[in-house]
Amino acid sequence: MSKPTSIFSRFIENKQYSDDSIACIKETVHKLLNSNTNVTHPGMLLGKIQSGKTRTFIGIIALAFDSAFDICVVFTKGTKALSEQTYKRLEDEFRDFNDNDVVKIYDIMNMPTQLTPYIRGQKLIVVVKKQTHNLDRLIHFFDLYPDLAEKRSLFIDDEADIASIGFRRDQTQQDGVSMNVLASKISRIRAGFTSNYGFLQVTATPYSLYLQPRGEIQLNNFVFEPIRPAFTTLVPIFESYVGGKEYFELSQDPQSVFSHLHMQVPDAEMSVLGRRDQRYLTNILTTPNLQVFRQSIVDYLVAGAIRIIQCNRENRNYKSSFIVHTSPGRPKHQWQVELTERLMVKLQELASENNPRLENLIRAGYDNLSPSIKKNQDLLPDFSDVLNKVNETLSHGMIGIIKINSENQILALLDRKGQLRLDNPFNIFIGGQILDRGLTIENLIGFFYGRNPSVFQQDTVLQHSRMYGARSKSDIAVTRLYTSNRIYRALNAMHEFDAALREAFERGIHNQDDGVIFIESDTSGTIRPCAPSKVLITSTETIRPLRRFLPVGFQTKARTSIQKIIDRIDSIVNQASKNNSAKPFIIDVETAIEIINLIESTFEYDQRWNNLGYEWNKGAFIAIIRRLVDGVRDPELQRKLYCYTPTGRKVSRLKNNNTAFTDAPDDGQIDIPIAKRVAVETPCLMLLKQEGLLEKGWRDCEFWWPVLLTPSNTRTSIFASETISSS
Repeated sequence: MSKPTSIFSRFIENKQYSDDSIACIKETVHKLLNSNTNVTHPGMLLGKIQSGKTRTFIGIIALAFDSAFDICVVFTKGTKALSEQTYKRLEDEFRDFNDNDVVKIYDIMNMPTQLTPYIRGQKLIVVVKKQTHNLDRLIHFFDLYPDLAEKRSLFIDDEADIASIGFRRDQTQQDGVSMNVLASKISRIRAGFTSNYGFLQVTATPYSLYLQPRGEIQLNNFVFEPIRPAFTTLVPIFESYVGGKEYFELSQDPQSVFSHLHMQVPDAEMSVLGRRDQRYLTNILTTPNLQVFRQSIVDYLVAGAIRIIQCNRENRNYKSSFIVHTSPGRPKHQWQVELTERLMVKLQELASENNPRLENLIRAGYDNLSPSIKKNQDLLPDFSDVLNKVNETLSHGMIGIIKINSENQILALLDRKGQLRLDNPFNIFIGGQILDRGLTIENLIGFFYGRNPSVFQQDTVLQHSRMYGARSKSDIAVTRLYTSNRIYRALNAMHEFDAALREAFERGIHNQDDGVIFIESDTSGTIRPCAPSKVLITSTETIRPLRRFLPVGFQTKARTSIQKIIDRIDSIVNQASKNNSAKPFIIDVETAIEIINLIESTFEYDQRWNNLGYEWNKGAFIAIIRRLVDGVRDPELQRKLYCYTPTGRKVSRLKNNNTAFTDAPDDGQIDIPIAKRVAVETPCLMLLKQEGLLEKGWRDCEFWWPVLLTPSNTRTSIFASETISSS
């Protein structure tokens, strides 16, 4: 048997690994060889969701085989789909080595009846689903071939989470926790490799490290210290990656292409999609109760048509995908499939009749997508060309509607790389939990997301974010995320939480100076430290350096009821600024709180303004200010903050063709630089006086819009305005 001198050098030929990725791979293998990794001190490969973690750990396997490792066991998430995806991906990546009897890839549940010494002499990759029967098979495998236990093995725990850490609540135990069955079996397997194995966890959601049960956590001076990995390496973020930063930070800039991503879905419409009502099959084209869902499908057809036209001009073929993921319940999936199929039939009828109603729907989608395409400086096809392409799409049956709610269906749809196949130019996937984690879906340009649990679990919900990943700029220009106000805000809070913990983790969160502080407000409005396990994600605010806090979605009350309040705020501001509001000035914290209370009393939330669920948490806003000013050391700034009060602003209440609330009343080119210059030790409260013009969506009265900018030296904190009861 002829073996190459280097598997890795041959492996990366023509695979276009970046220099950063190769450096990450080499660093990880070096640390695996020189660190004592185990269950409590694993190596950690930390990446973002859909950021190339699998590709990176596959490269690590190739280099590990050149570096004294002979066996690699890959633990996958406990679904057939993800296990099969991983197996197919490995089989494809190592195809040449498999054909030349250098590397063999097996699924533990489909092992040959006999592994001859010839096979055992090759490098082995074994894929094992994190499920009891799979792990039993792996134990039996090493019992059957004890010589393999003498070889150096690498265990890779893909999508590592709390199940991998291995504890669960158990009130029968003294400490209230016990080891999971899966974790105990993995430990049983590891026991046979006392000094000959390496252990690497791969994850994008390392929160289980922070949320360990009693006995594994410490609260030292407000800092929560998790189990320490033996080492951490970071998967490089490739240039085309699109994630939470784009969806929730860059989207706040009205000049950014990302400002068009979110499309608001009314809660009532989500309810219609979750409850069968045959009447909607009849009036699917006209019912106002499915207006956004209907338009989302049309938008997708327009977006896909635009991308096909753009790519055809470059002699490239193009296929796209759209996901509907609102519930784990299978009956709801069937209902959504029926609605989508009926909508498609009705659209096809309109196309065959040359009915102007179809042109109106397509025109609305074209107008929705045009601004972001122009901002991206892409070619915007003529409307007539887009109209013809959508008509052709409908007339020639180029749209696949695929229900995915069982693993067997997923397995039948995976391509040789383990990704969902795009069999049609347009592919609408409707499904539940099976779409949550790990599956890669190419050219995803539309995502109708409605998973709305009473309590959002960080690790799980972030994995729903199939819209993250490698996305071309031209795809992003036509991409839309359709979800409710509540869900979007929860996702935003999770992004802030994720970004703060990730930054601290990357710096080395075990170092007290770089830790994350978990704090909560008490009944008096002051704050105190709290355990991370008490935090409700939907009630958190992440305090980070130079982060903005502001109310969004409000409407003002009528002029007659707020004019005296506005006059009172004007008087306070003029007195504090000495009638010079063009520059930041210092105010004491109690004056700031008085202003905030007055401003909040001018806001209104009501069904008619479509802003229920957007209520401003004034208490949290004030508590954060108190937190920030309490830490000021400069005697002249203690219990004080800066205030900046520009006037004469004319911001619209809505943006993106009136589909989302404006969230950037402060000018990023003017206001933010001014505030940043003073927000060093203490925050800057920007009060932007708006004219509140009727044509801008307001009620024809002036009002003040507050924006709080945290200091640049802020210690990162997770602030919980509501926590889980300890009772």
